[in-house]
Amino acid sequence: MLGYLGRRFAAAAITLALACAAVFASIHLLPGDPVAMLLGEQAGADPEVVQKMRGQLGLDRPLIEQFISWIGGLATGDLGRSLRTGEPVFADVMVRLPRSLELIGGGLSIAMLLGIPLGVVAARGRGRVAGTAASVAAIAGFSAPVFVSGIILVIVFSLWLDILPSSGFVEFAEDPTMHLACLALPATAIGINFMGVVARMTRASLSDTMTKEYVRLARAKGLSRDAAILKHALPNALVPVIAVIGIRAGNLLGGTVIVEALFDWPGLSSMLVSAVFARDYPVIQGALVAIFAVFVLIGLAIDTCQGIVDPRTRESAA
Repeated sequence: MLGYLGRRFAAAAITLALACAAVFASIHLLPGDPVAMLLGEQAGADPEVVQKMRGQLGLDRPLIEQFISWIGGLATGDLGRSLRTGEPVFADVMVRLPRSLELIGGGLSIAMLLGIPLGVVAARGRGRVAGTAASVAAIAGFSAPVFVSGIILVIVFSLWLDILPSSGFVEFAEDPTMHLACLALPATAIGINFMGVVARMTRASLSDTMTKEYVRLARAKGLSRDAAILKHALPNALVPVIAVIGIRAGNLLGGTVIVEALFDWPGLSSMLVSAVFARDYPVIQGALVAIFAVFVLIGLAIDTCQGIVDPRTRESAA
């Protein structure tokens, strides 16, 4: 197990290093001049002002020097300062990142709580009313765009029932109850959309696992169908489901911008989008590196969970 974890940690470190290099290279290929956007009309009126600003920001140096300086700062937790506000990028990322992780964690929790039971019911009751209903619910959740389900949730729970706020954000330390109330709708919107993926994956994996010899042997020894599913089939069927959840969680970190905009949730995705429009290179780089780092860590956690749940994973990776 230690050798397996060591190989996974080494692969994660190499992946993150390559991702950092790719982020820096791609950012400097973006069209537009950040200095010109910062100075506005002054950029065209006085070239000396533009050159002076480039020197202050370090943008007049060769790219290789900028990259080495950025990597050195990255190793010490210094992601530079925003070109717009002058604030440290690391501080902004550390404020925004937990909010996005909380939003994604809540959405994935709802997706698993709803999706796995739906998948089990769909696999166990194939050809029956319960199985068909579970499959239809999974397809409906998967097919509904997140902004559609989000708007429906706002209409139902904010406008009609008036029990949850339609948007906004309150710090947990300031008001825990209101914080959770603000989190409920955006997390549910994400969870409903991902519920269908989890349910369909669970259904397909469990249907295949139920045909295995060890499950039939457990039935032959006297276990009921439900007991054989819960004790033998389901744990093995969840291995690919765990992988899908991990991949989806990483993708959601940079893709929750619609939910954050719809519910006015100040997370990392909205910060990244606004920085792209403003050509704020340090903020873009910092946000992307944070997303890649979390994605790699999630992948490492998923590999570890799979290695614990299924020893064959460790053996195949040896």
